[in-house]
Amino acid sequence: MTPELFFKCIALWWDPSYASWIYFALFLPIVILVYNFTPEKERFRVLLLASWFYFITLSGWLFLIHILEVIWTWQMGLAIQRLSDNKELKRKEKNKRKKKVLAVGILSLIAVLFVLKYLDFTGMNIVQLLEVFHISREWKMLNLAIPLGISYYTLEAISYLTDVYREDIQADPSFSHVALYMGFFPKIVEGPITRYGDDAKALFSGCPITYENLTAGYQRIYLGAFKKLMIADHLAPAVDSVFKWNEKAGSIALFGAVIFTVQEYMDFSGAIDIVIGSAKIFGIDLAENFMQPFFAKNASDFWHRWHITLGTFFRDYIFYPVSVSKPVMKLTKNIKNLFGKTISHFAGPTIAIFCVWISNGLWHGPKWNYIFYGMYYFVLIFIENIVEKPFLALLEKIHLTEESISVRIFRFIKLTFIVLIGEMFFRAETMEDGFQMFRMIFIKYRPHKLVKHLGSFGLDQFDYWTVTISFIIIVIYGVLKEYKYPLKERFAALPKPVRWTVWYLMIIAVVIFGAYGNGYDKAGMIYAKF
Repeated sequence: MTPELFFKCIALWWDPSYASWIYFALFLPIVILVYNFTPEKERFRVLLLASWFYFITLSGWLFLIHILEVIWTWQMGLAIQRLSDNKELKRKEKNKRKKKVLAVGILSLIAVLFVLKYLDFTGMNIVQLLEVFHISREWKMLNLAIPLGISYYTLEAISYLTDVYREDIQADPSFSHVALYMGFFPKIVEGPITRYGDDAKALFSGCPITYENLTAGYQRIYLGAFKKLMIADHLAPAVDSVFKWNEKAGSIALFGAVIFTVQEYMDFSGAIDIVIGSAKIFGIDLAENFMQPFFAKNASDFWHRWHITLGTFFRDYIFYPVSVSKPVMKLTKNIKNLFGKTISHFAGPTIAIFCVWISNGLWHGPKWNYIFYGMYYFVLIFIENIVEKPFLALLEKIHLTEESISVRIFRFIKLTFIVLIGEMFFRAETMEDGFQMFRMIFIKYRPHKLVKHLGSFGLDQFDYWTVTISFIIIVIYGVLKEYKYPLKERFAALPKPVRWTVWYLMIIAVVIFGAYGNGYDKAGMIYAKF
């Protein structure tokens, strides 16, 4: 039996993905039991072995690529640390050598990611570009397999090496520690993208499993399962159907944008809830990745609340370094001499923001839709940076503030439309499809077409009611959380029989209406493929 066939046989019965019963009822409980009966100093090894087992069952032999990258990151970190500790070298020479090692470490990691994820895309586009100049070439698609979570743990490896270089942290001499940091099973599939300095102590301390952490963890896991199974998975067949629909109507296009935005948010934030809840059981507080993004005041604020750890990575490791780099500083100075201080004030940040958003688009995958998505937000945030001060001045003139109801409603409607259009392009099969759907919204809206075909997208009345009621519950929960209502404390103050009755009813509701509802579609995690 070949290794590929062996792993395929395992996959037929073993599915430890976050929304599966195997993860909730088998994998996670077994890890908890083994962890709890292991001596404190060895508990991190239980998490490491569980993580490797989890990775192997989902990625098979591609796990070897992950291990090789962990070894490389571990050794590069130690090499940088040795240079930092070398007291015989002068500071200038030391920094020069450290920078070279850092560059080799990071570029090697990016090279692996590029070859596995972007080589076919790059080759095909070069061939198409050559055809413009009447140069005939052919690119044979490699279709290389990609390890699970490579985009996530690559960024974590880059942040680890950079932080060691900056002397924000010490390189860890333990291979097991670095391996657990880069492959901790709850976050390997969809993040969050964490920092070694934030996670190390909790990951390796072997904290005992307490009743408080166990209950808090499973409550958070339930919230994530509710979002995914009650909303995201019910909407999955409708989203697939709408974005392949032949009916040319703007109302259907906008409906597709709305349901995909809801599906993506519930799927991704639900997965992160499961991840954070799973880690919480072991006393590990992973970074939050969402903070009620639709309460944001503009596109920039939206991205401070959506996929927060990706945004903070780009901020700390791309935006700031680019902003203070010598070429950008020199360009800013030249612009100041030519056009004045006001324009030069925008030059450096604009270049840095461009680098952030082209990286954001490319990070999502080798597809022009994703690159356009990044540039879409770059342009919007650039415009926002220019008009923000005039807008605030206008509000002052008409005796309004940012907290005025009318202003908040205007900003909510504006942001919702911006997000919906962005997600429509993000999900469209091709760029051409995205622009066609966008045009239809303005020139052929045709609301009667949506009403006519509403039952033709793979959902029945049961599904629509399930999604609608569940969505309202999550919205109410989000509003209470945004306005700091002590919902958790109020619930904890209820008598124990009431609390347990509510929990059992909620769990039964998810089992019946989520996992086993008529519209259930065992859809994979959307962000797992990135």
